[in-house]
Amino acid sequence: MVARVSATAFQPEFGAHLDRALGVYADLAKTIKQGMRYEADAIAMRPALVRVAKEEGEGRVSEELAREFVAHPSLVSLKLEDATGKVLGTHERDKPVDPLLERTLLVRRPLGEAGEEDGPFLVATFAAPNARFAEMESAQEFVQAYHQLERHHREEYVDRTYTRAFGLLFGLLIVLAAIAGIVVARPVTRRIAELAAATRPVAAGDLTVRVEVTGDDEVGDLGRAFNRMLEELEQTRARVEFLRRMSEWQKMARHLAHEIKNPLTPIQLAVQECHRRYAGDDADYKRIVQTTLEVVEEEVGTLRRLVGEFSSFARLPRAELSPVDLGAFLREQRDHLSARTEGGRVEGEEALLSRVDLRFDVPDGEMPAVLDREMLHRVLTNVVQNAAQALRDARGRARRGEGTWGRVVVTARSTGGFYVVDVDDDGPGISAEVRDVLFDPYVTTKRDGTGLGLTIVKKIVVDHGGTIEATSSPLGGARFRIRLPRADSAEARAAVERSLAPDEDESATAT
Repeated sequence: MVARVSATAFQPEFGAHLDRALGVYADLAKTIKQGMRYEADAIAMRPALVRVAKEEGEGRVSEELAREFVAHPSLVSLKLEDATGKVLGTHERDKPVDPLLERTLLVRRPLGEAGEEDGPFLVATFAAPNARFAEMESAQEFVQAYHQLERHHREEYVDRTYTRAFGLLFGLLIVLAAIAGIVVARPVTRRIAELAAATRPVAAGDLTVRVEVTGDDEVGDLGRAFNRMLEELEQTRARVEFLRRMSEWQKMARHLAHEIKNPLTPIQLAVQECHRRYAGDDADYKRIVQTTLEVVEEEVGTLRRLVGEFSSFARLPRAELSPVDLGAFLREQRDHLSARTEGGRVEGEEALLSRVDLRFDVPDGEMPAVLDREMLHRVLTNVVQNAAQALRDARGRARRGEGTWGRVVVTARSTGGFYVVDVDDDGPGISAEVRDVLFDPYVTTKRDGTGLGLTIVKKIVVDHGGTIEATSSPLGGARFRIRLPRADSAEARAAVERSLAPDEDESATAT
């Protein structure tokens, strides 16, 4: 009886499925370490750090290393050494590593893009939360125990003489026991098979897969851990990818600003000099020179504005978070934006909302969060103005008389450990093709836009530990959904830690 039941429960493919599930944990650990190595590569290639290491003293090197702790919160220590091992500068975080809560990784990289082996070396020590590694070890112990039972269950329970005796004496009981064993094992095998099936798309890179969790046994715990691991891995990958792309975009913005700004003044001065020196009496030619001067000065002004926006984008603001009641903040913004809707003119951003039916639906209770009021005001104003501009472009020409262009509704609610703020409108909406790249720099649907506003909005929301996405609205137009963590959540605490360091002068890296 025991042999039949155990043979049903221990199928070879069960162990293989468990091994694949354990491999997902190993991939998570590998991804975390690889992310730390990428961060070390990014630090080692910083031009400012390379310049300081070659030209300045130890104190200046330590100051430059300290700046890296702002952008890389997982750092524990940074050192700069020459080829002989002499320390050129060092900086460490305030609190030591807690072995019970953190695990460290040391990365050594040559300084600069060329990676000279005889040049200075960057020695970076990173720390990662110990929780995921502890879960991986727990899952590994579970799988090892399963394999041990699988190897030894026949040796321990299968005795052919004993089995024949039981078969002769209790044949009917054997049949009933086998059926009972199958009935008991089938739910377990089904859930393990579902978990194994979910690992296949994950191995292919799809982190949106989730398994249905039922029961409170070890398989249920494994399923919950699997889902939680995928959620955190998806968020980590998205954040790392966004920060990597932001770094590339900022490099391009700095390059464009530099390349465009330099020739503007000579061009303007040359045209002005041509206009000033012409003393002829040909009226047509003089009119052409005057028109050329006006066009060049106007276009140069436009280019200077673009250069300013590129420079601002290259120095994206970093939120300084403090405890704030999100509900009270949204009610203040309601009063502020409502005051801007007064009047009947529609020219300019100040009067843009005067032709929009703007409403707020905010709960009366407290909504404790950690916010940067000025930055979040910038986010809300930008999103609401974008909605108003979409309504203006879609319906403004058809409704030049009295009345409004459409509705914009701002709602807030609490769900789990997050607050959800939705900005809905009843305009034309956002096409599916644009949604995927809407928050990328230089993507805009407006004739006079530069495509940097929503990129800065996303950067501010990410600094708050939240997320932002564009979807379809129940009103028929677009919905911008902003998720911000509660003040007592782990995401909020992590965001506060990233914002504790004081602002640094980034002008050397932005020019």
